[in-house]
Amino acid sequence: MRDRLPAVVLAAALLVILGYVAAAGLRARGITGLFPAVVGVIGGLAALANLIGVLRGRDPQPVEASPEGASGAWLAGLSFGVPVIYAVLLWLLGFWVASGVTLLLLPPLLGYRRPLVVVAVALGTLFAIEAVFVQVFDMTLPRGMVFERLLDSDED
Repeated sequence: MRDRLPAVVLAAALLVILGYVAAAGLRARGITGLFPAVVGVIGGLAALANLIGVLRGRDPQPVEASPEGASGAWLAGLSFGVPVIYAVLLWLLGFWVASGVTLLLLPPLLGYRRPLVVVAVALGTLFAIEAVFVQVFDMTLPRGMVFERLLDSDED
């Protein structure tokens, strides 16, 4: 168990952070909390499954199955770090910044080397989500705490 302690701590921390994101989304008034609640619940369930797997002694993915040149530690760090960073960015800076940063930076970190395709997919994904959630479901995507405070101070 001692050799798995860092993985257990990281998985538990991820579960707590995504649980907080879900709870904050569920506490939000109206439909504005739906997106963070969904991200938090789905991410939290994935984190819980990961924590259970780690506690049961599941080995990490073999390095041979990794993209060329990527170490197992690097991929494990990304798999734990990206959801946490995304959730924090979503809470602080909102959907557009969090999703844009993630969609633009993650593919190159995973070894994908076609920048025009990365930009096209990122923009297409962002605008597709905008079209579905805002235009079709009449929802507001999270603006983030920083932008909420800036916009609220402008109204005073």
